[in-house]
Amino acid sequence: MHRLLKMQLKKIGYANKELTSEQTHKLINLVDRAYIESDEDREFLEHTLEVSSREMHELYEELERKSASKLAQSEARFRALAQHDTLTGISNRFALENELHRLISRYRRKNKKFALLFLDLDHFKKINDSYGHDFGDKLLQEVVARIAPKLRAEDIFARIAGDEFVIVFTDISENSLSVMIEKILIQFRELWSIENHQLRVSTSIGVALFPKDGSDEVELMKNADIAMYKAKEMGRDKFSFFTDELNAKVLLDIQLEEDMFDALDKGEFELHYQPKVDIRDNRIIGAEALIRWNHPEYGLLSPDKFIPLAEGNGFIIKLGEWVIREGCNALKRMNNSEKSITHHISVNVSLKQLQSSELYDVIKSALSKMDHSQLILEITESIMADDVDFAIHMLKKIQKLGVKISMDDFGTGYSSLSYLHKLPIDTIKIDKLFVDEIPRDLSDNKILLDTVIAMAKTLDMCVIAEGVEYGYQRDYLKARECFFYQGYLFSKPIPEDEYISLLKTS
Repeated sequence: MHRLLKMQLKKIGYANKELTSEQTHKLINLVDRAYIESDEDREFLEHTLEVSSREMHELYEELERKSASKLAQSEARFRALAQHDTLTGISNRFALENELHRLISRYRRKNKKFALLFLDLDHFKKINDSYGHDFGDKLLQEVVARIAPKLRAEDIFARIAGDEFVIVFTDISENSLSVMIEKILIQFRELWSIENHQLRVSTSIGVALFPKDGSDEVELMKNADIAMYKAKEMGRDKFSFFTDELNAKVLLDIQLEEDMFDALDKGEFELHYQPKVDIRDNRIIGAEALIRWNHPEYGLLSPDKFIPLAEGNGFIIKLGEWVIREGCNALKRMNNSEKSITHHISVNVSLKQLQSSELYDVIKSALSKMDHSQLILEITESIMADDVDFAIHMLKKIQKLGVKISMDDFGTGYSSLSYLHKLPIDTIKIDKLFVDEIPRDLSDNKILLDTVIAMAKTLDMCVIAEGVEYGYQRDYLKARECFFYQGYLFSKPIPEDEYISLLKTS
């Protein structure tokens, strides 16, 4: 029997006997009421569940909408971060490459051109080292604040790393491009005020043109970068266009950098010697040792082809040590060959060598079994652009060994009387630029060379003129009592055996 009916029968006292009509009526009423209550409970429950379900569904939809909104916001923020430089707010490398890819596709179809500029701030590392990285960051932000307003809406401006920026000029002629580039350089040349510091800032710019200088974004960026380094070589604060010849030079530089580390062990480097001459009797007083690289593929290379590379990759320290040792060994061989002749050999020492703590020991070791005064170290004025006090300390220490010190390329860089007075200099070598100014007619017109000679004499220093190629230049120097010179007029740099032969005849 149904559970509910049993429960109701128990309520009216039924005990397995016939029901009276009154009991039956009661039972029916009770059962009806029970079913009604049961239905009401069920309806209430169903209604409650329905309401709860609807509310939960609405809540779910609301949460879903909020989640979708937050997700969209997060995605938007992520896209913004992924495509913009966090420091300056302009496009980053990722965004630049994407924009370039689209631009190249569009311009290739339309057979149109655009220009890509690669900018690198000059001496930015020194600014960071001097004022701190926070200062450097503010300078980079100021660069964007100063340059961005000068660009058109259709141009692209991106920071791709450190102090490197890229500007893409679309729909611009080459003539207008040069004007725009010069305007950018002028903006940089104006005085910068950062954190109450006033400073001068410049930039070097490399330019690559699409499609002439590259068919895709990678090639364009690479070639603009190459052109930028050419601008730096030209003296910085300049711009340079990419050329095929420039690319060939870069490829050669890469090859030479790879080869130079083995070249020393293979004996490919050699020294040539350019005589220094006394004008009064045409006698050789010594020679400058100049390094050459006898490359198996490219032949005899002059130092301007590989010395800047060696300075850039640190190989100059090892190469410079070899030059000092080989120069001293050559001196000993010459002494044995011509015992009656007093002469010297000068070797060039770079700034990086002078900053090396090992230089003193290398020189001291190389001087064994020879007159120390026969070795001359030639330095350039670049040592005064860095740690002058350390340079002075090192040069004085070396000079105490009996080694002479010569200032090479004098007058082209950082020279000042105060520095010259402090530096332990024995000889000044006048740069070829001053010699080239000597008038052919030997007129009495005063030229800067006269001042340089007079200044050296005031400081009681020996003076040697470089790059003398003509007799009238020699005569002019002699008339002003500059009695020593070197140059093609007497001899170009020559191998050791030829120099010894020339030494004998002299």
